[in-house]
Amino acid sequence: MDLLEKKTYGYRERDEEARKEFLQKIRGYAPERFVYIDEAGIDNTIDYPYGYCHKSERFEALKLGHCSERVSVISGWWRGSTIAPMVFEGYCNTELVCEWIEQLLLPELLPGQIIIIDNASFHPKERIKKLLAKAGCEVLFLPAYSPDLNKIEKFWARLKNYVSQIINDSENLVDAVSKAFRHLS
Repeated sequence: MDLLEKKTYGYRERDEEARKEFLQKIRGYAPERFVYIDEAGIDNTIDYPYGYCHKSERFEALKLGHCSERVSVISGWWRGSTIAPMVFEGYCNTELVCEWIEQLLLPELLPGQIIIIDNASFHPKERIKKLLAKAGCEVLFLPAYSPDLNKIEKFWARLKNYVSQIINDSENLVDAVSKAFRHLS
């Protein structure tokens, strides 16, 4: 039996040594202590129509050629489910991330948890460390260009896939994303 291989992508810019060091460091902790946090953006061009037609014909559908609506989501991922999810219109920025941590994430955290977060430019390292220290948590920053080490990324892929399936039956993009969160969480 011949097996097919699926191509996976990484980033040329990533530092393999930094990735090895990060993986070695997290081996020293109990996995149930990890809370992964991340943001994702979704726009209304996510619709992927499908349909059926005769073999001799080509199925065609129209979709938006430009984004007219954008929604972002930010959430934590702990023990296989989301914590403190927030859906909002527009893009993520430093103030929004810090506000989300203070108002939604901190009340959900337990002392001794380890927060794993990427190195996005709007993640002010020292400010985030201070905020999370209030809850007795440690912060580990992922190596650059290593989204594959953030366990919430697979949830974002499932969320976006589900949104693409329901967007045409939803009032708007925020409604579709909120429905997807409820369905998948």
